[in-house]
Amino acid sequence: MTRVRALPVMYACQGCEAHGQAARDLAERLQRKGRVEAAWIGTPGLKLKAARYPIIAVDACADSCALRWLEHRGVRVDQHQVLLET
Repeated sequence: MTRVRALPVMYACQGCEAHGQAARDLAERLQRKGRVEAAWIGTPGLKLKAARYPIIAVDACADSCALRWLEHRGVRVDQHQVLLET
């Protein structure tokens, strides 16, 4: 029998002119490796994933757009990572 493992959901910032797509690239790489389910903030029609899975916010810079976006929608973030300190 195949066992299904619940993956954490990683919400990445969209990327800005100053920092490019660093957070999105990381989320995509981790999703390809089967470590997370990736989602991008601000995607039209994005349905927030159920809170029964760990939620990770990853931001390219200290502006913390992904974290603020999720918190504004009442999502409890289990882990927050910032890739580049500005």
